[in-house]
Amino acid sequence: MEYRIALATTTEGSRRKVFDVLRTTEGQTAFWTTDCELTDVHGRFGFLQAPIDLDVTISLVEEELVSMTVTSGFPGWNGSTWQWTLTTMPDDDNVTIVQFRHFGFEPDHEEDAVGFTAQTWAMILDRLARYIKSGEPDPFFTNEPA
Repeated sequence: MEYRIALATTTEGSRRKVFDVLRTTEGQTAFWTTDCELTDVHGRFGFLQAPIDLDVTISLVEEELVSMTVTSGFPGWNGSTWQWTLTTMPDDDNVTIVQFRHFGFEPDHEEDAVGFTAQTWAMILDRLARYIKSGEPDPFFTNEPA
């Protein structure tokens, strides 16, 4: 069975602002993980809790889409893609709808693993929205020993 994660939120910020956060190292370190490096075509995400990094290829559509496909990384994630699709709230140009999708997991990836991944992505998406609104970084993974 192919599993897909789909989540959405709104955030108080323009599509330009949200796009720039999602496509840059500075932005990703503010809400997801403090150990990452991004260019417009490649990304690497590291996590203290995991023995391997996530390496991704990045595809961008200006102010509309940030798409990342895993080239190597977590078991079950190889070849999977996560996407952040951005649209403007119809009645307010300063509110962005962020539609998040993660799909294409390896065929033997277990349903419960996808469920835990979905829960984590939901918390990360919440941190993204809070960061866009406040400008205060609060990464989900700080990569600092406890």
